[in-house]
Amino acid sequence: MQTQRINITLPNDLARDLRTVIPNRQRSKFIAGAVKEKLSKKKNFKKEWIKSLKANRKFYEKVSKEWDSTVADGLSKW
Repeated sequence: MQTQRINITLPNDLARDLRTVIPNRQRSKFIAGAVKEKLSKKKNFKKEWIKSLKANRKFYEKVSKEWDSTVADGLSKW
């Protein structure tokens, strides 16, 4: 696997905890795993959110139409 060296900045307490908990020569692997896990969750969340919006489109359209009539009724009284 090819790797790329990057520089990151961490809050002091987080960097200290990382050095305390994760031994030397294992930190890059640990950070790579943590980033990979977080990115995967973020990508999956976006996909699931879009899937949910598409699946519930008719419901959202119905609710929107109901609100449109409510707004129109309220405006006609003014």
